[in-house]
Amino acid sequence: MVNNLIIATTPLQAKIAKYIQREYADDTFVSLYLTPVMNERHRYYSQGFTEVYCMQTVEDYEEVIEKYSGEYKTIFYASFDHPVILDIVAASSYQHLMSFDDGYADIYLYGMYALPLTNQQIGKLGVTRDDLIRKTEKHYTLYRTDYHVVDKEKLVYLDNFFNTDIQPVSNGKTVRVLLGQKFSETDDAISVRFITTYANALNIDYYIPHPKETFYIEGVQYLNSPYIVEDVLAELWKEYEFIEIYHFTSSVSLHLYGVKNITVRGVSIPYYEKRQNELRRLGCDFETVTIGW
Repeated sequence: MVNNLIIATTPLQAKIAKYIQREYADDTFVSLYLTPVMNERHRYYSQGFTEVYCMQTVEDYEEVIEKYSGEYKTIFYASFDHPVILDIVAASSYQHLMSFDDGYADIYLYGMYALPLTNQQIGKLGVTRDDLIRKTEKHYTLYRTDYHVVDKEKLVYLDNFFNTDIQPVSNGKTVRVLLGQKFSETDDAISVRFITTYANALNIDYYIPHPKETFYIEGVQYLNSPYIVEDVLAELWKEYEFIEIYHFTSSVSLHLYGVKNITVRGVSIPYYEKRQNELRRLGCDFETVTIGW
């Protein structure tokens, strides 16, 4: 029997990839998890994958391409411009190509999948980001929005994907959580300044860092957990009945929209005006926070 190949590069993608494998329970899968760094969260969500690669060198890249380019029934992928995915698709034979959400980038009009193609989004063997977007036959998505980078007739909606049967404790207690954000790829001081300022202004109980963070915030209580935000709720509900989540531009505001006992609020800042306006258009709430300057 010819295998399916499914590739994930983030914890959220891993969660969706495992859902897809359950949907195709009669098929056999080879599953790859690719990450540039390895930490507790990546280890947790990569459990059950056929192979996990911490991609740090050219040799790592070449090894994965050589080992996993082959003949497949269906190749599933999420990151349309990941160099390994581009070249595995180019070097493989397959009957079908299918995709699933990378995250907010799939529905952001000004995001990396919607803007003009760059050289970094072209694989070494010539397959491009736009080729993968165009050729996908079916795309599993979390988002019921008017814009998606994949044509609407190809979308399969994962409604209520983050719903849980777990009930919060009935004690009237509320916990306030701030989600991290990497404001700059080149200057961590910008991120530290923004986050520290608003963490203090909001008087938060816990801080959950962004997966790409390379800095440390002083004076906040980190919520140390291997879970992504959407899954950490079960832990918080053991101690708190109500959860208030604050963010700057997180797709969590879409994932948890309407979930009982959870309030998700965006912190309005001019720095992210365009992205925040797009989230507002999709129904997300933002508020101006007095910072005491």
